[in-house]
Amino acid sequence: MVSSSQFATTATLRKKNAAYQNNVHKRGHVKDTLKTKKDWQLPVSLPVLAVLAFTVFGGAFLAVMQMFF
Repeated sequence: MVSSSQFATTATLRKKNAAYQNNVHKRGHVKDTLKTKKDWQLPVSLPVLAVLAFTVFGGAFLAVMQMFF
């Protein structure tokens, strides 16, 4: 059996419950100073960008070469 000395008192429980209730409204709201700022990044990956650049500039290069030869 558990003795009554092992249980928290009513005042202690009320204090902890009040602290918990105040914390509920703060969850998920991290201060701006604690958030890590993300650096700017490309919307596409580098291989996709390389393929796109190859098709655009390669096609332009071939069009210019066709005018001269």
